Amino acid sequence: MSAVIGYQTQLKDFSRGFYSNLNLGKTVADTHYEATLWVDSNSRTEPTANGEYDTFNADALIIKQVNQYNELTLGLGTRFTKVKIPNTNADFYSDMNPYQRTSKQQTQREQIYNAYSQLETQLTNKLTSSLGVKVEHFTRNNTTELQPQARLLYRVSNNHQLWTGVGRAVVTPSAVDSTTDLYALGAIVAPLPNCDISNPNCYTQYPMLALTTGNLDMKNESVITWDAGYRGKISDSFSIDTTIFFSQYKNLRMLDNGQWLCRYGVCSDGSVEPGQIAIHEFNYVDALDAQSYGAELAIFWQPTQKLHFNASYSYIDTQAQCDSQYASCNSYENGGYKGLYDHQPKHYASLQMMWTLNSQWQIDGWLKHKGSVSSPIDFYKAPEITTMDMRVAWQYNQAWPLVEFVVDGLGSSTYQDLPNKAPIEETAFLRLSWTRL
Repeated sequence: MSAVIGYQTQLKDFSRGFYSNLNLGKTVADTHYEATLWVDSNSRTEPTANGEYDTFNADALIIKQVNQYNELTLGLGTRFTKVKIPNTNADFYSDMNPYQRTSKQQTQREQIYNAYSQLETQLTNKLTSSLGVKVEHFTRNNTTELQPQARLLYRVSNNHQLWTGVGRAVVTPSAVDSTTDLYALGAIVAPLPNCDISNPNCYTQYPMLALTTGNLDMKNESVITWDAGYRGKISDSFSIDTTIFFSQYKNLRMLDNGQWLCRYGVCSDGSVEPGQIAIHEFNYVDALDAQSYGAELAIFWQPTQKLHFNASYSYIDTQAQCDSQYASCNSYENGGYKGLYDHQPKHYASLQMMWTLNSQWQIDGWLKHKGSVSSPIDFYKAPEITTMDMRVAWQYNQAWPLVEFVVDGLGSSTYQDLPNKAPIEETAFLRLSWTRL
């Protein structure tokens, strides 16, 4: 006999960052060598991502033509990350944000190690196979994952190809759902203690803290996908690509039923909090599975040497299942996790234009459309959304920096992907990048 109230807030965010990328490549006889180094550092002040984030990534691979029919690829990779969350002040509880992400471990370090191999074999003049496997280890939760892949390519002719394949992929463990907690301040309307709940005058508003805690014991999210497709070159300026697919997802994240840690200021450990505050805790669990199927159509058209068009359409249907022991699965009137996955947009379309005016100027446009979601429950309803992104680029010559002016959602009014989500607005920014070969 209670209702939770959330408050709309205005919060400022400041972010900064830089990255550096180095690519090296060399071919000796029948063997090609590649190495990539990536370093980036970022920081944000937005309460749910407040902190400093540093990443170092290194990859190396060898591609060797073993013989006329076999090509072998071998690779190694590693990634080091450091997340630093500001220390909690002594007066934390007297000066809390409306919501914020916190952690008992202020500095978190993680390493990822992987090794992979792939053998591409020409079985016949028209049939080629590809077998690969990737082994990856995550120190965040001390797990090792095997990610195999198998593919077949059949060349009907030089301009028409059929292909099919199956593969498994794993999501890198995240600090968001494993080693950090998120709190939000609000209020709860509940009856006064020892009062007849049938009397409307018995209800009043109490302060509330909603806590979502990470869970380091969850299994890694994974997906197995089967797909097949056709790729055809109709002419030198027109080609088409079609795909059908079916994917099975395991161990997706959701929240459990939760528990009340404090009611009317009295907590389960016997302590008493001021203001008759209510504290409710949720924990992340890996009890959600899903599957999706669909088809994609992509068209490439180059009417002139300087003008390119890419058009695509996708249909995707998603259905989810989760453990019935969790009321958060599908019994909420305003939306459970199963319903959230079941009510996803099914239709996506885009049209992209790339126009090279001359050696110095480029103009790109990208028209994107996402279908609506219909449901008798307002929580799931979402309107169809159509937006236009534009990019104007200028570079005096190859030795000069590239200057880009980009507008996302050109001329769009503020909209929401789903009800009760943060509004999305037209965004414009200027970007300068310099590539040294």
